[in-house]
Amino acid sequence: NVASVTPFTFTEIQAQVFTATCAASGCHSGATPPQGLSLVAPAYANLVGVASTEVPALQRIRSGDAANSYLVQKIEGTAAVGGRMPLGGPFLDATTIARIRAWVNAGAPNN
Repeated sequence: NVASVTPFTFTEIQAQVFTATCAASGCHSGATPPQGLSLVAPAYANLVGVASTEVPALQRIRSGDAANSYLVQKIEGTAAVGGRMPLGGPFLDATTIARIRAWVNAGAPNN
């Protein structure tokens, strides 16, 4: 039940997803991260309300709209461009994705 999913806080997403998975692999970190997207803490300003470089018509995170947030599409594997993230897997589990979606749909607060 989607209504019963507890949203992550951004602090939880940063620690449990971005720092542990995306930046730890050396992918979305360093001087020249892919698509200019560094997910090294604090990554909030690089995501929310920022246009995707691959699909500029979409924001990386569109506050209140997970379905039209490029990062959500990338972690779900539904983006029209590029591969599913994390690239090559292992991919995020359904519960983690649902909690990220719930955070975005709740307005993507910087909490």
